[in-house]
Amino acid sequence: MTGDSSKNGKSASSDLEMTTLEGIVGFHMRKAILRAQSSFATVAGKKLMTGQYSVMAIINENPGRTQSAIAEAAGLDRSSLVPILNKFEKDGLILRAPVKGDKRAYAVRLTKKGERELAALEKNVREIEDRVISGLGEKDHKKLIDLLKRFHDII
Repeated sequence: MTGDSSKNGKSASSDLEMTTLEGIVGFHMRKAILRAQSSFATVAGKKLMTGQYSVMAIINENPGRTQSAIAEAAGLDRSSLVPILNKFEKDGLILRAPVKGDKRAYAVRLTKKGERELAALEKNVREIEDRVISGLGEKDHKKLIDLLKRFHDII
């Protein structure tokens, strides 16, 4: 066995005391996020990470909106969004156009290639979400989303 497993086949981490972290929302949220990102990367073929998918979805539903508006909606600062958009533009997934009356602002929209890529990813995202709904049930799935939104507003 490797150093990551105990003699009974359980992971080594299951033998660790974690009483301090058991009641910490941030700890469990971080673990859930890491697991979700790993699942997403697997089904998406590691083409995009979850934050990038979110940006594509926001752009798709709000074509022509500014980079600042997209960053805010995605929960990113502009400095985090720009490299994502640069990659999207290089890959032919988006087009950026100057906003009339504001020389520093750019409006963003998906290209046809970007729309196709997003549609393929949405199918995979739906599979993951269906697995979550199956495990939690529809009521608890909705409740989890509502709680996460409330958490965001509180923090």
